[in-house]
Amino acid sequence: MPRSTVAWNAHRAGLSVIRALLRNRMFLALTVASSSVAGAQERTGSVGGVVRDSAGAPIRQVVIGVVGSTNVSHHTASNDSGVFRLGGLGAGPVRLYARRIGFAPETSSVTIALESTGRANFVLYANPVELSATVTQVDATRGKMGPFNRRKARGVGSFITRAEIEKRQTGTISELLRYLPGVGVTQKMAGEPQPVHMQRSINSTVQGACAVQLYVDGHPYPNGSVDDFSPIAMEGIEVYRSASEIPADFRTRDATCGVIALWTRDPEAARRRP
Repeated sequence: MPRSTVAWNAHRAGLSVIRALLRNRMFLALTVASSSVAGAQERTGSVGGVVRDSAGAPIRQVVIGVVGSTNVSHHTASNDSGVFRLGGLGAGPVRLYARRIGFAPETSSVTIALESTGRANFVLYANPVELSATVTQVDATRGKMGPFNRRKARGVGSFITRAEIEKRQTGTISELLRYLPGVGVTQKMAGEPQPVHMQRSINSTVQGACAVQLYVDGHPYPNGSVDDFSPIAMEGIEVYRSASEIPADFRTRDATCGVIALWTRDPEAARRRP
């Protein structure tokens, strides 16, 4: 066999040995790494217990955690039976805390052993927390009744509030309007709508040709009657007896004989009576 061929075969054999050694070393390294990870995963312990109040009743939603730890996994909460379990803890002494609003916090020390569960029970004592009062002021000039309240603050016209409606306890709105000076109600048969007119308008205009304009929740309500609605459905009522009182929001060419604006308590109340 030629010398060059022998040398080439020897070179190839050497490469095969090197490759085999590298494969064995990589396999060994992976095996060691896997063993290390598995060992690290197993090198933890846990702690469990029950949280009760001074009467022995279990307490739910108590936060249990490791004092001084910011690790999210080192915090848990008790269930409806007051039972909790906290895992992933390293071996050695650990100080736990238990906290819940309405109870004084407690702490407990326990020694964690690898691959085992320690025991730590808590007894919490009631400690009511007085929360600072929050005062919420409602802006009366905003929302659905904002326009009503703004015009009422100006003092022009007559206004009937929800409190006054409840105080009068009338069966119909026309009956409620009888209490306002300068407002007249034409008596009709029981059960029929009672036409409302303004005394100032009657003195200066022919009554039959002068109709009071009606609005419901800020919108015109033509050919309607105030008695289409029940007083209990009203949040407020505005009454303007002459053209000089009528605000710009309701001022039209046909509103010279007065305006009555009804404000309902909810959309369902804005339905006409059948």
